[in-house]
Amino acid sequence: MHSDLPEDGAIRHVMMETLFRLGGTARRELLIVNAYIIPSERFVEGLRDLRRAGVRTRILTNSLASHDVPAVNSHYKSWRRPLREVTDGLFEMRHDASIQSLAVDTPPTRGEFMGLHSKGMVVDRERVYIGSMNFDPRSAGINTEMGVLIESAPLAAALARAFERDIAPANAWRVDMDARGSLSWTNDRESVSMQPARNFWQRVEDVFFMAFPRDLY
Repeated sequence: MHSDLPEDGAIRHVMMETLFRLGGTARRELLIVNAYIIPSERFVEGLRDLRRAGVRTRILTNSLASHDVPAVNSHYKSWRRPLREVTDGLFEMRHDASIQSLAVDTPPTRGEFMGLHSKGMVVDRERVYIGSMNFDPRSAGINTEMGVLIESAPLAAALARAFERDIAPANAWRVDMDARGSLSWTNDRESVSMQPARNFWQRVEDVFFMAFPRDLY
């Protein structure tokens, strides 16, 4: 188990370094599930280095449509192109994902929409991280985060299967980028050129929160 550490009335933040080290051990494949991503240049360069080394990296995060914190998307969205360039797949959860009844709903209650809250990594289908750490400034420098690193091929294989299920077109949008840098979002029913949203007001919020400092989220 790893955690940020309280010291002399302050917090020594070590979780981001812990996850950077874990990701850097990948030799074949890195799967990342993280609900709230506002990456740094170091994060992107780390993924670029892995790709140069032949590591297949894929990421699942929230779309604007599935977000419960739209302010995060306001600062994440400018990183979509860099993330798509350095990974083998960028996927964003659908708010109407087919797995909602399995992953979100608690009968007889049904959620208004599907949202992603998980934070995990699978490295080479041998090692696993599960915890509270997001790849954003708040987790890196404000919150106190924790997580467990587990060496278990069976657990890693099970989580990889769950990842493959969750990025399926019925559950997630695949973010693509053409030669001109234009983005598109594709699922099993349609392909669109504007980021998916549940309604007009989500798009208004997305623009509004761009005015707030990214380090708050």
